[in-house]
Formats: sequence, C-alpha cells, structure tokens
Amino acid sequence: MNRFFTYIYIFLVASVSVYAQSDSTIQEQSYPDDHSFYNFKNLDSVEYSLNTPYHAFHTHLNNLEESSFHPKVSAQVFPSNVGSLEERKELAIELKLIYLANNIYVNNIDLPLTKKYIDPKTKSRRFQISDKIPNIYLEYQNGQWRYSTYSCQSIHQLFKDTYPSFARELVLYTSNLQRTQGKFLNLKVWQWISIFSLLVLTYLYYFFSVWFTEKVLSRLLLKAKQEQLAKIIVPKLRRPIAWLSILAFGLVAIPFLLLPSGFSYVATILVKLGLGINFAVLFFEFADILVLRIGIFSKKSKKVDENLIPILKVIFRIVAISLGILMVLQILGYDITHLVTGISFGGVAIAFAAQDTIKNFIGSVMIFADRPFEVGDWVIVRGQEGIVEEIGFRTSRIRTFANSILNIPNGSLADSDIDNLGKRQYRRFKTNLAIPYGTPPDKIEMFIKAIKKAVEEHPQTRKDFYEVRLNNFSSSSLDILLYIFFITKDWSEELQAREYLMLKILRIAQQMGIDFAFPTQTIHLAQNDNMLIDD
Repeated sequence: MNRFFTYIYIFLVASVSVYAQSDSTIQEQSYPDDHSFYNFKNLDSVEYSLNTPYHAFHTHLNNLEESSFHPKVSAQVFPSNVGSLEERKELAIELKLIYLANNIYVNNIDLPLTKKYIDPKTKSRRFQISDKIPNIYLEYQNGQWRYSTYSCQSIHQLFKDTYPSFARELVLYTSNLQRTQGKFLNLKVWQWISIFSLLVLTYLYYFFSVWFTEKVLSRLLLKAKQEQLAKIIVPKLRRPIAWLSILAFGLVAIPFLLLPSGFSYVATILVKLGLGINFAVLFFEFADILVLRIGIFSKKSKKVDENLIPILKVIFRIVAISLGILMVLQILGYDITHLVTGISFGGVAIAFAAQDTIKNFIGSVMIFADRPFEVGDWVIVRGQEGIVEEIGFRTSRIRTFANSILNIPNGSLADSDIDNLGKRQYRRFKTNLAIPYGTPPDKIEMFIKAIKKAVEEHPQTRKDFYEVRLNNFSSSSLDILLYIFFITKDWSEELQAREYLMLKILRIAQQMGIDFAFPTQTIHLAQNDNMLIDD
C-alpha cells in the first residue's frame, strides 16, 4: 500500500514539473508575428525584432530581398561597435552571399522562437546558424540577438574563401545589377538570360559528352582491345557521370543568379535531389559492373560458382540502393548519423528475430562459394541419398532414388557432412566371378589373362590400378576377384561401362568353355539294407 502512494506522489510531482516547464516555455514563446510579445521596433517605416534567433535571422535576410531592400535595417543584427553603419551593411550583404553559396536559407534552418534560448551543446545563449560555417553564430546581447563580434570579424575572410577573386567581383556586380534592372515574370532580364545560357550550355555539354564517349572514347578503347570497357562499362556510366557534372555545376551557379530566396531554395532542393538520384544510379550501375566482372572471372577461373552471381547481384543492388538513399538524404541536408545508428540497431533486432532465415541465406552463399556440390551431383546427406535438383536461397532440393523430393535448409546443409558421390574421379566396381571347382587351373589362368586384357582395352577403365585375381575358395565355387575403377561422369555412364565389360567377360567365358558356379549343396542319404519297406 505504501508503494502505491509512493507511485502516486511521484506521478503528481512529475506532472507538476512538466506543467511548470511547459508553462514557462509558453511564456517564453509566441507566434512569430506577435509584435507586443517580441517587442517589434520601427526603423525607416520597417518593423523588425531581434528578440529571438528566428527574428534576428529573418531581419537580416528578409531586408536584403529585392522587394524589401533595407540594408540599414539588416545591419541592426550586427553589433554597433563593429565598424560604421556602411561597414555593417557591407557585412550583411557579404554574409547573405556566403549563405547563398552554402545553400542556407530561412526555409531550411530550424530557428528557435525562444527569447532566452540556450544552445544544448555549449550551454550558452548562442545559436549556430549551420555546421557548414561554425564561425557564424548569433549571440544574446543585452536582451537582443545579434551576430557575435567574432563572427563579424570572420565574415570578410570567409567571403574571400567562399568566392575566388574573379567570382567575388562578379557576385557583387550582379548583386548591384539586381537592384537596377526591371523585372520580367518576377526575375530580372539578366537572370533570364543567364538561366537560358545555362540551359543551352547544359544541352551542348551533355550532347558533346555522349558523342565523345560513343564516337571517340569507345573506338579508342576498342583499338586498345578493351572491348568490355568500350561496350559495357562506358555506356553504363557516361550518362550518370555527365548529369552529375551538370548538376554539380548548377549547384555552384545558383548563388550567382541571386534568385529570390524562395526560388533559390526550391532550385537548390531540386538540384540536390537530382544529384542524389544520379549518385544512386551510379552506385547501381557500379554494382552491375562489379557483378559482371565477377561473372567473367568465374568463367575463366572457375573459382566462383556461376549460381552465386544472381545472389551477389541482388546483394550489391540492395547495398547500392541503400547507399543512394543515404546519399540523397545527406545531400538534402539531413543528418544521417542517427538514421545509420537506428538502421544498425534495427538490423541487429531483425537479425535476432530472423536468425534461421539469415542462417539459411548465409548457408546459401557458403554453398555457392565453397561448392561442396552442384546441381546434378549424387550426394549423401544425413543418411539421405539422391540427385541435387535445385540450390535455392533458403533450401536445397534433392531428388531421392525413390523419386521423392527432399528439402534441406541451407543453414543445416552447410553444417552437415556431405558425401558427394558425383565428384568422384573414379567409380569403383568390385565383384567376384564364381567358377566351378572342376575347372582346370590352366584354363583359370587363361581366363584371368583374358579378363585383364578386356580391362586394358576398355575405354573407360583406370589402367594404372586394378586387380583380377583368383581370390578365394568358397563353399561351392572358386572366386576370382574383379576390382577395377571406371572413369565416368555420372551413374548412367558408369552403368553403361559396367555393362560393356560384363558382356565382354561373358563372351570370353563362353568362348573358353567356362561355366559360372551358383550355390549348390550335395546331400548324401545313408540307406539301411536290413530295413524292410512295407507296401
């Protein structure tokens, strides 16, 4: 009973603490446009707020858009002790261009709406904009959020590192040009010209790369006797590689177009998605090429079973698709570390839940790799005997000599002792030829010599080791041991070879007048001469 009240007390304390925490959170946050709560200010008829990282970041970027270009308001996010107002305006523009080059927009940053936000890593009142540029972060200063002094001092050097010397002048020029020209369908004329020029260059580059690989590179490879490389590998890889280079160039070019934030964000997402898909296709093609190379190697060396190729193809394709999905997520900006960790734990859980299935699958791979038997082999497994008909992913099928099907899990089969009669180099034949006791020794010797000659002349017998000897005095016959080996591939061929030799021996015996004995018994009856037989 006391334990019950203890649980009730813990539950009530936890509920009160959660409610208090949620209540304090509610007091620290509100909807973004709550002017009174976030203490919006007015500068040159423009309202802005610096009460949270969300409002500070939006104040910086939204007031540098062409439709609302207010660099003086944007400069308020920078500390007043950092240079003059004009220098802070310049810093605001340079930092925006740095964000564009790193594909950082207001849409893809999770900005907190908490006034006194605390960074969980540093346990301080700061907010790092992105892991791509760790030197740039907002800092809580006198009740307002602004870029730190250290961040402001790093912007010029970061801008130089982001854009080469020629690119810096170009991007600044286009930034000024953006505010002077007229619009057509929400974009400047120079932007439309740039987009059209990029599309034309993309088409020409793609057409040229396909033509070059097909007409020039393939012919050079054929002349160098690299037929597989020219006819299979190059056609598989040329299109994904061409598109990857095009999309990578597009990802670099988007910041120079200075499109509106919404347009830039959508265009960047689409280009990144295209990059991820092409990486997935490239991994997929690499998997097929690798399987193809393994197949060619298996045909030449016979070290890899050809039946293993379909399994390897499925495995490599699954791995390629998984890598492609992870690449797409990473390119889109998602942190795949936790996903990979979750997949790892999930894989362990699935492995425990499906131990038998995984064991059988691994057994299939081991059977194909070690090749203890093949389809068509005569095997003895666990006392069961038959011909292997199929080697599957989970089980193998053996046709017994009673014409029934025996299904054995590959996991168990891989751990079993397998007697593969189908892999015998020689097939032994051992029997005794029984002849009557009355057969003359000279005739027996001639008979043995004739059998040896028949063995020597047989096209499928082992010539370096065999025995034909008078071997035993049986109860009703003289036994000649016939101990030989046939060189055959299967049981049917062995039976034909036996039949040929046995008929040959029968003809020799017939020609020499030798009979074959069979089990006989002689019964002697003793008679009493004094016995009277009554009628």
